[in-house]
Amino acid sequence: MLLRVLLGLFFIVHGLVHVAIWAPKYDPAKVSFDASHSWLLGDRRPLARVLAFAAAAILVVAGIALLTQGGWWRPTAVVGLYVSTALLLVYFTPWYLFILAVNLALIVGIAWLAWPAKSTVGA
Repeated sequence: MLLRVLLGLFFIVHGLVHVAIWAPKYDPAKVSFDASHSWLLGDRRPLARVLAFAAAAILVVAGIALLTQGGWWRPTAVVGLYVSTALLLVYFTPWYLFILAVNLALIVGIAWLAWPAKSTVGA
């Protein structure tokens, strides 16, 4: 049960962090990089926000589904993590390396290794 609560809350917080990073307008006095500037596409703030809000919504839904023991939390979480990973790669900065590794580890664990076990999280 503890793992279910922690992982569910992680998905919710992870989703909300996407909104916190991409919703505000870039202010060089406050942050050291422009989250809406893509190394690949240039300045594409609307695309960044759409991807960030989509990842946020999907991850929050996945977290709520896990907390309520919805059996569909796994595919929802994997889709949310894929959207998050795509966003982080297209708008890459070295600040994202850690969470990229976390996203990839969770995708592998949930999608291919069936982690965590259904008996552990109840769904």
